[in-house]
Amino acid sequence: MQKRVTYWAVLSLVVAFVFSGCTARVDAGSMAERGPDEFYVDLPPIVIDYAPDGTASVGGLSHMVVGNVEKPPGMVYVPEPGVRLGLATVLYGLSLPSLWVQHFTASDLQHLRIANGDEGILIYANGQRIPSLVWEEEGLAATGEAVNVLGLGVPALNKVLPLVRNFDLGVVLRFPLQEGAELIPLGGVEESEEVTMARMLQQQVLETFGGALPTIDIPILYHADGSWTLGELSDVDWTVLTSTPFYALRLPPELISGLTDSGIYTVTLTTDPDGIHIALNGIGLPYLSWGSGEVQNVLALTKQLGVFDSVSALVPGADMASVLSLVENLLPIIQATNANITIYLPGSEMGN
Repeated sequence: MQKRVTYWAVLSLVVAFVFSGCTARVDAGSMAERGPDEFYVDLPPIVIDYAPDGTASVGGLSHMVVGNVEKPPGMVYVPEPGVRLGLATVLYGLSLPSLWVQHFTASDLQHLRIANGDEGILIYANGQRIPSLVWEEEGLAATGEAVNVLGLGVPALNKVLPLVRNFDLGVVLRFPLQEGAELIPLGGVEESEEVTMARMLQQQVLETFGGALPTIDIPILYHADGSWTLGELSDVDWTVLTSTPFYALRLPPELISGLTDSGIYTVTLTTDPDGIHIALNGIGLPYLSWGSGEVQNVLALTKQLGVFDSVSALVPGADMASVLSLVENLLPIIQATNANITIYLPGSEMGN
């Protein structure tokens, strides 16, 4: 009887602990279109607050507080190797180095948000979306098929994975607010200048090509020994013609045989205005998105965090400002291009 009471007491503590750390839904009504007979789980995001010393807390409870709750009164929780898994241990594991948190505060990085839902696993920094994993129902089912092809299949995985879209969950990492800084809402603010400029440049690229996306197709045939051929030229030919060590792109024969033994004969990497896509044997997988200004936002974030300044300090003479300017100007062109790189392995239609 005592064990049963303890079990329900701990369970109640866990439930109260989790929901005490939830915040109002950021994307209200994101799953409102689902019918009453559909299976879905829709929960508000859990907020993890960080103190300047890196201590994590949920609903105002840190590992020190929870540790005292789980242990007899008066005992201070000190994490040790082998300590049983509990809320205090989890919170302690979520702690960050104090230097990181202080740097985030100094750089005005107020919060990071990760949201899983119908569209994919979306990541936001200060409310601005950065590269995220996006999927469609067909892509999730295809992932299950691809896993089966690799021999790692789980029964009915191609039916189970699409259900991931029915779980609307999220977590927010919230850092101390810089003194005098204006609070940025979790939902973000208006589109950044970098994203607006990138959209304008991308539109100019499309107009240059009459509204049609430029297309680049690169079929590469890999042989069993790891060497490759592009067109009628081998990797050695390309090296001689361009004075560039293209032979370095050879793959270990063991890797090629491992892929073909698993039933993988083609690997395709594609870029388009939506993002970067990967397909195995023509089966499209969830892709990395960049069509909503994600790359421009992450570049702005790296500047905000002083990453480029750090590189300049480590590499004397490096003109990171010019490099960044070049990348920002080239990105809209790259994003407006349909580029397809297909690797054909032995046993594929091209490799026979």
